[in-house]
Amino acid sequence: MAGAFLAIELSQRAGSVALRPHTGAAIDESDVPPSDDRADHLMHAVAALFARHGLTPRDLAAIAVSEGPGGFTGLRVACATAMALADVTGCRLVAVPSAVVAVRTAVRDRAWLADDGAVATVITASKGSDAWRTIVRVEHGMPIEAEAGLATPASGVVGTLFVDAHAGPAWAAMAPSGVLDARWSAGACLEVGAWMLGRGTSVERPECLAPRYPRPPEAVTLWEARHGPGSSSR
Repeated sequence: MAGAFLAIELSQRAGSVALRPHTGAAIDESDVPPSDDRADHLMHAVAALFARHGLTPRDLAAIAVSEGPGGFTGLRVACATAMALADVTGCRLVAVPSAVVAVRTAVRDRAWLADDGAVATVITASKGSDAWRTIVRVEHGMPIEAEAGLATPASGVVGTLFVDAHAGPAWAAMAPSGVLDARWSAGACLEVGAWMLGRGTSVERPECLAPRYPRPPEAVTLWEARHGPGSSSR
């Protein structure tokens, strides 16, 4: 795809953005500090990337966003920013499952060397007795989501196990062939997003992009407990 390709990875506390200035160019990646009340670090990081390559948002051809599961605020900020940029520029949008980003990050870092057909299980968003379990399969050199949903350790894992910082020890005990600490990078998100877009997968309209949450956000649950079921949507 001609034109600049941006990727946003804010599913975890440590975030990053990446830019491929044009087709065939190297990916330039920058960290995004955790959000605070004083500054919009995401837009500063995006603006710095574009300035470094002499580009403007009008040069955007596509944006890939790590859609979750992950942190509530980070995902909302990432999706809202991508939606706004796509709405203004008319660029394409790709929602990339965050578990797939973690696996691709490990491949880029050579922490996991996998041929086509290799399988991994990614455990994120642990809470109580369950977690979001994603089965990832490598096809044509790229990890893809094969299955995802809430599960307990009794559901088991297949292949190499990736866990985030919140996964309990019960998950690690289920690993048949090793455990890796999951990491996330915007560069990996960009690579998967470009691969998906090349195969015709994209968000139909900017307003259709939404974070993937494994459960109702706690803020919504607390609000509805106080004001009644369904009150958060009114």
